Amino acid sequence: MPDDTPTGKPPEGTDAVPPEEWEDSTVIAPKVTVVFHDDPQTPVDFVLFCLEKYFGFDEPAARELVGCLRAKGRVEVVSLAAPVAELALRRVADAAAQSGYPFRATSN
Repeated sequence: MPDDTPTGKPPEGTDAVPPEEWEDSTVIAPKVTVVFHDDPQTPVDFVLFCLEKYFGFDEPAARELVGCLRAKGRVEVVSLAAPVAELALRRVADAAAQSGYPFRATSN
């Protein structure tokens, strides 16, 4: 069996770029803040569910955020990389639509 230890050289007959010529192509996605907006029709249990399921909060932390949401009408939930936040927001919106709630979550 041939030795498969990387040598840093591209295989012969390929157009692969050797590691010493790699550009730093790592892109860091900008962060956005997820914001929940209060409304009179969405039950607290649904908001708790979203915080726990889609954003990883434990119940006490989720309840604290819901208290702030009810008191202020909106609450900044978390700052996430934009693609991660958009996925979570899409899941929240889908869950709200399936449940028939007008709940709104945005990012800024």
